[in-house]
Amino acid sequence: MGIVRMGPPTELVCELRRTFRITKFIESGTFLGDTAYWASKLFEKVVTIERSDSIYRQTKQKYGYINNIEFLYGDTKHKLPEILSNIGAPAIFWLDAHWCGGQSYGKGDECPLIQEIETINKSSYDNFIFIDDARLFMSPPPRPHLIDQWPDISMISNSLTSVHNGRYIVIIEDVIIAVPIFAKSIVAQYCQQINTKLWENCDTTNFRKGLALICQDLKKCVRFPKKIANNLFNLDRK
Repeated sequence: MGIVRMGPPTELVCELRRTFRITKFIESGTFLGDTAYWASKLFEKVVTIERSDSIYRQTKQKYGYINNIEFLYGDTKHKLPEILSNIGAPAIFWLDAHWCGGQSYGKGDECPLIQEIETINKSSYDNFIFIDDARLFMSPPPRPHLIDQWPDISMISNSLTSVHNGRYIVIIEDVIIAVPIFAKSIVAQYCQQINTKLWENCDTTNFRKGLALICQDLKKCVRFPKKIANNLFNLDRK
């Protein structure tokens, strides 16, 4: 999966928007509104849904002056069908309505993700789906989340691939990405660039340095034959 980042992979979203002339950005889970604000500077129309009344009012008060953001209060299971019935063109979806504790909505109704995907699947357009917090689906989420309220990665994958045209799916930077097959090359190239940078940052030099530190600790508490000790404890000098 690589690193964990906050928010959507902005460079990839921008590239998809530019290449396929996508004008709409749909978000489930407004929270503090930072993603909606960012998207408003790139897309003609941004729609964001929030189920927590206090967060909805707080964020709308903060960003309500931005004309191309539509703030909706309610359950994504009910609001997404309304949005999709009038969407008129392909959109990028950022799905982040799952419960994260605190004042956010979701205790007892923690993760509407499968219902959200199934709703998007009914659209006649080739939409682009980004799902935040991939780590919470790759293995059970931490307490106090209820495991049985969270779909696992196989359930999500099955739902994403159930459309007749299929989708290209990857997980990177803590985000599950599912795009139409015709966008595969763009997403694949982005992922390769990210993974190449990670690989370069974890090169053999860093590995040798880490191993040398371990060996130094071993040297303090274990007696090795001289020949073995020379091989082990001179790693940091090579």
